[in-house]
Amino acid sequence: MTVDLDFPSVVRAHQAQYPLMRPQDYGKLAYQIEFGPRHMALEWESVLSGLQREWEEAPPGDASPVEDLGAGLCRFHLTGGCDVGRAAPLLARLFLRTARKRRGSLDGLGQKLELLGRLDIPGMDGWLAEYRRQGCPVPSHSGAFQTAYHPRYRLLEAWYAHSFSALLEIDRLARAGKPAVAAIDGRCGSGKTHFAALIQELFPCSVIHMDDYYLPMEKRPPGWEDKAGGHMDFSRFLSEILVPARNGAPLCCRPYDCRSGRLSRAADLPPRLLTVVEGSYSTHPCLAGQYDCTIFLTCSPQEQAKRLSARDARTFARFRDRWIPMEERYFKECGTQAGSGHAIDTSSFFTS
Repeated sequence: MTVDLDFPSVVRAHQAQYPLMRPQDYGKLAYQIEFGPRHMALEWESVLSGLQREWEEAPPGDASPVEDLGAGLCRFHLTGGCDVGRAAPLLARLFLRTARKRRGSLDGLGQKLELLGRLDIPGMDGWLAEYRRQGCPVPSHSGAFQTAYHPRYRLLEAWYAHSFSALLEIDRLARAGKPAVAAIDGRCGSGKTHFAALIQELFPCSVIHMDDYYLPMEKRPPGWEDKAGGHMDFSRFLSEILVPARNGAPLCCRPYDCRSGRLSRAADLPPRLLTVVEGSYSTHPCLAGQYDCTIFLTCSPQEQAKRLSARDARTFARFRDRWIPMEERYFKECGTQAGSGHAIDTSSFFTS
């Protein structure tokens, strides 16, 4: 998953936003984009304590904390005014995940340094020569940059950062000590399944897929394709999943098999305090009031078509001509996106 920004574009954006940048600040930018935060201390205690200390000292800010760098990375700026005690542990976990996933190479860094050398940046040639002589160590921000901009941030995978407020609410539910249910609705190809998998990696929870709750063809009402969710078995979904999940009871799932047109063998899931439902139609009005958190994922039509074609080119035409129009009718008639607690556009950084 990558933010669609090339390195020269990122450099130009930083030149405009930080006019007092020095050559080493550009070098730091190149190093961060190539390697991410791999060079940072990766022990949990030091990561968390350093983050808490720095965040507690940060002044309040109104600007978005997310600054995209390209290559699927961003700077997540620390601004005061939030509950650091609750937010810092989650941010520390996401920071460590980012560091462990990133690789990079000296060749990749060298290419970025070559691009910097072609730009009209005062003092860059001399700084590059000395930096290469030293073996390309981890650069620090210049004194001028630190004095002017007081940088306080952590490098994160871009989709972690853009989803942080939603993940923070999920974190609150996971720690509440009582049953809770969260829903991830949104457009096909927007990354709902992928996002649910991340939540499952971060928090102990059960994940339920709405695709398992289609109505068998013989039970679908006349004109079902023209009705928002006319093909969904909401009644069975309520009785098998939502009611027991909200009561902290075990779940008995019977997924619908589209190929056979029948329900699969029942699968028992142990009780979990947190249940995550992912899939289109999960926040249909007939399920109103059943969720403690609702998230809507979207993406542009162009990105949606690209992702669905890459997923399975053979079925793309069916999605384009049948399922996508049905989804869009549902979103429009039911106000799905506007009614969600968190709306996240994944067009530039998420893959399904």
